[in-house]
Amino acid sequence: MKSSTGLSLLFFLASFQLSLAAEPGVNIEKDRVTLQNGDAIRAVIVPSMGGELSGLSMRFDGDWHELLYRALDYEKRPGWRGKAPLLWPATGISVIKKSGEAGYLLDGLPYDMPFHGFARSSSWQVVGTEQTTEFAALTLALHDDANTRRFYPFGFTLQVEYRLDNEKLRLLYRVDADPGNDRDMPFSIGNHITFRIPLIPGSNPGDLRFENELPDLLRRGEDKAFSGVVEPSPYTGTHRLASLPHRQAVSLGIDSSVARFTMNDPSGLSLELVQKSQWLPSGPLIRFNLWADMEEGFFSPEPWVGTQNSLNTGAGLLRLRPGQSWEWTIDIIPFTGEPIK
Repeated sequence: MKSSTGLSLLFFLASFQLSLAAEPGVNIEKDRVTLQNGDAIRAVIVPSMGGELSGLSMRFDGDWHELLYRALDYEKRPGWRGKAPLLWPATGISVIKKSGEAGYLLDGLPYDMPFHGFARSSSWQVVGTEQTTEFAALTLALHDDANTRRFYPFGFTLQVEYRLDNEKLRLLYRVDADPGNDRDMPFSIGNHITFRIPLIPGSNPGDLRFENELPDLLRRGEDKAFSGVVEPSPYTGTHRLASLPHRQAVSLGIDSSVARFTMNDPSGLSLELVQKSQWLPSGPLIRFNLWADMEEGFFSPEPWVGTQNSLNTGAGLLRLRPGQSWEWTIDIIPFTGEPIK
């Protein structure tokens, strides 16, 4: 069953309450929407908090395990907030180099831009839910308004569909530039998905392995933005998480519309992240931005299409003509193998 566009979350709560017992199923309780694939995977989305994926739990060896760091925890406290917020229309820092001030220049005029953009701090609108015998889905949207135009003087519609089926959770993002825009609309995009490590309690966080075939390492400068320097990555192949620097971004790239990254927990549970872009900007760009703190117990292999400070430098920057659209998908695919010894 699918709702009409623009109905509020309250209406869904009253009219489309579905049982978690369904396979698959959608359940709406207060401001949380839960998608469930039978009795194997649950995904929780919070529309009012950036429309983000706030919980992702799996049944493994007979027990449920929450995989996201600080899942469903919105208590204000120091440190990284975790979960899986969308980074848009900027990834990382935006800084005007001549003045050193945060923000960016557009046609010579300065605009503020929050770190990682404003989408993650916005309240998203519920567009619809859908439930079939094969999948459960939720679609959310964010539109430009007076507040967004303070940072970003463009008309836009940003949508995400969360779709959970028997094999994966898919996040399908669509960016639409308003036909009334008077110039191309620039942006970069990413998702700061953050996992608890180890995924399954009982092992050393540093023993988690990661795999990738991303050939490029994009260096950051002292201003924490992409320096323009690209080197061969020392992190291709399989590595222990302990090989990553503590709380230092490791930016990996590849010139391909499809980019993959795999996490292998010592328990035998693995997660593959696959991102696909409708098309890519020219030049070097970050596809996975790695960020880890083994002491605090989290790892964020952030899927990106862009670079830090892209709104100022143009590096890795996507541009949409008035009326043009662009799509980007992230698949989170769990699988099991032999435990790592």
